[in-house]
Amino acid sequence: MSTTTLPAHRSMPIPQPMGAAIVVIACALGGTGSVFALSHANEWGKMLDTRVPYFDVQTADADTVRPDIRSAAEHLANIRQMLNPAIADLATTFGVSRQAIYKWIGGESTPEDDKLERIRSLSLAADAFQKAGVTRASSFLKMKAFEGRSLLDLVAAGQLLPEHTQTLIAEANAMDAAYSRSGLAKSKAVASDDWRAELSIPGSSE
Repeated sequence: MSTTTLPAHRSMPIPQPMGAAIVVIACALGGTGSVFALSHANEWGKMLDTRVPYFDVQTADADTVRPDIRSAAEHLANIRQMLNPAIADLATTFGVSRQAIYKWIGGESTPEDDKLERIRSLSLAADAFQKAGVTRASSFLKMKAFEGRSLLDLVAAGQLLPEHTQTLIAEANAMDAAYSRSGLAKSKAVASDDWRAELSIPGSSE
């Protein structure tokens, strides 16, 4: 009579609540997952600090150039606020009627892509003047500072570059410095900006 030995019965492990006694760190320490006891958190926490990459969100945001998503109407509002051009001058610059300009300002219609790009370039120039603290930027719109062409002429030709705007900003700063040195700022006479007309032109013989 033969006897058969049955395999010993193995009891199943009792599941433990994950949040109370242990914590699972997946893919943090180079593997597919590791289990560490919370009671030894001070020890394995140091290993985690050295292996998890650090990403500085604030620094990344500061270095990232954000796209300009302003609408044509918003760009035109920016231009009018900082540069104060006549509607007729805008119409001539963008090659449209004054009625079209009013419709763009009111958001009733949208300019074509080539005209929108010219509007945007002038709006960016307005941004640069504002950032530089130029308070009389409107007086530089028609200054023939670039081989007989003005800022508006360059915009109309689609050739306005940031360097052109910076040239005018430098000229504005030079005018302000000359005004301060002249002593006119301390004069009791009624202040006037007439002397700052288009006499000082970058690149001219004067």
